[in-house]
Amino acid sequence: MKKWKLLPGLAVKGVIKNGTVYYPYIVACIFSVFTYFIFSSILLNDIMATLPYSTYAWMMLMLGKFLLVFILIPFVYYANSFLIKRRKKETGLYTLLGMERKHLTVLLFLETLFVYVLSVLGGIILGSVLAKLFFLLLLRLSALPVEAEFTFTWRAVLETVLFFAAVSLFTFLHGAAGIFRTRPVELLSGSKKGEKEPRFQIPGALFGVLVTLLAYKTVFDTKLDSTIFDSFFLSVLLAVVGTYLLFTFAGVAVLKVVRRRKRFYYRPENFITISGMYYRMKKSAAGLANICIFSTMVVITLTCTVTLYAGLEGIRLFSYPYEALLTYDSSGLSREEAEAKLTELSGKYGLTVSRLDTYADQWLECGQDGDRIFGIQQEKESCTLYFITLDDYNCLTGGNESLEERQILLYATGRKYGYDTMEFFGEEFTVKETKVTMLPWPYVGREYSGESYVLAVKDEQALEAMLELPGTVPGQNAVPSERLEKSGILLTGSEEDKAAFMKELKGWQQDFTEGFLTVTDGLEGWQVIHSMDGGLLFIGILFGLVFFMCLLLVMYYKQLSEGYEDQGSFSIMQKVGMSRQDIQRTVRRQMLMVFALPLLAALIHSAVGMCMVHQLMGIIQMFDTILLVKCSAGVALGFAGVYVICYGLTSKAYYRLIS
Repeated sequence: MKKWKLLPGLAVKGVIKNGTVYYPYIVACIFSVFTYFIFSSILLNDIMATLPYSTYAWMMLMLGKFLLVFILIPFVYYANSFLIKRRKKETGLYTLLGMERKHLTVLLFLETLFVYVLSVLGGIILGSVLAKLFFLLLLRLSALPVEAEFTFTWRAVLETVLFFAAVSLFTFLHGAAGIFRTRPVELLSGSKKGEKEPRFQIPGALFGVLVTLLAYKTVFDTKLDSTIFDSFFLSVLLAVVGTYLLFTFAGVAVLKVVRRRKRFYYRPENFITISGMYYRMKKSAAGLANICIFSTMVVITLTCTVTLYAGLEGIRLFSYPYEALLTYDSSGLSREEAEAKLTELSGKYGLTVSRLDTYADQWLECGQDGDRIFGIQQEKESCTLYFITLDDYNCLTGGNESLEERQILLYATGRKYGYDTMEFFGEEFTVKETKVTMLPWPYVGREYSGESYVLAVKDEQALEAMLELPGTVPGQNAVPSERLEKSGILLTGSEEDKAAFMKELKGWQQDFTEGFLTVTDGLEGWQVIHSMDGGLLFIGILFGLVFFMCLLLVMYYKQLSEGYEDQGSFSIMQKVGMSRQDIQRTVRRQMLMVFALPLLAALIHSAVGMCMVHQLMGIIQMFDTILLVKCSAGVALGFAGVYVICYGLTSKAYYRLIS
């Protein structure tokens, strides 16, 4: 009975006495609870159902919360596994003092409960204080009304408490199973037990290289189509597996080669580091692989976030080049009348007209094989052609181009067309390619969902003659769209005046009875895009913090684990004459030999991953390649600097242990 009474006190003292390993774990758990609570508080808040355009931000947050669960569970499991291993010797001593497995299990349960209560209370209190701040951040990023009131919801508290109760129960069961599987003598020596050298090193290393190269090939072969997410998840899986294989098998092979170089190996600054790594080959490889993977996640997540924030204007320009676009047929409304109406309403609300374009176009979906254009065929590449007259082209670009008979002026929004002629449904035309960007069709510079070309022809008669060709070719299924007039306007002024302008313009469109007329509301479209992309930005910020927290804890625990294991080695070396200066040089050499490797691998992974990010950005219509390169380079340099600082901070724990 006395043993049972001692257990609660032992549980609390065990956490406090092992604060070196427990306190960072508790801080990480508090941050995990805080992050989950923030997502739940915003998603379960009733105000999200009343804000305009908030549905898209809500969808992004739901996706982020779903992914967060799959990140937090393995992370908490990994950190808890380290705690259990560090406490094995202490647990073994308890068994020698007369405790049975049932007592140890209850003790573990009480410790888990103590950590759970601290983590949940700390995370929810911190989340309650900062939830409104993060809610305002979401509103700001999503361009939603910032005067909306955020209210505390107990449903978020209950959901957070239950989720982390399930996670804590899972970690407790894992630890309890270890107690019942392990003999007391193994508990006493478990934290210092060496690892067997992995078998099949050369085949394993070659297989790791093969898997990593296959992951890179998957990235390079990815196209912006319906299979992009399949390629993304496959490349991530292959990269993770390849990273673990490379650090496990290739790392051991390299260490064996280094050990054979006796002049290098038997130096004081190299001997301890290399022998220690060789002693704990598998675990060291797993730790380095985790650091590499989390570093890659941080770099890619921050790059996506920074690029998205900086490229919002480009996304708006591609999706809605005009704040208002009238589409009509000439039988009911003339160009002059449309322009007059837009000018009249802009003047009425005190808005300045930045640009007013009027043109007519038709589009045609067809197949492409080099310079041949034909009807759509499943086995061939497809493209979209937009037809305008030369006069409209000159008006849109401000140019003064001219064309000869059977000559067309071609503007490629994606990749360069690259041919001097075009065989259009059996008829050959001379191509005059231009790079002048036209506002209705912003320049992308790469392929996205098939190529898009704008063709300017000499006049109306030449246009009609070209578009009659698809119907005359037997077996072809290319049908041109109806030719409609369009008038687009860009305005300068307050958002309130623009909204009033758009409201009256839509009212005029509803009262219009002659012919066909639609109004594309670029202001509303931009609100929808901004809401969705703002949700992605918010997720990117929080996930960047989560990945960085995971990276810090993995680095700290790796330093701590190796410090405990190297204590004996350094103690012996100091007794035979190794000075503190030698120890410091050894620690610095370890940074160069050990922690520089995952950083280098992470930067290589990130550089290759940018090709996938480049394609994924096309889904949200962000095509600015130069901006992506600049942001990725800046984030990589910044992260490398922070990585070195974090290593310096975590290495202090290692140095304290071995000194």
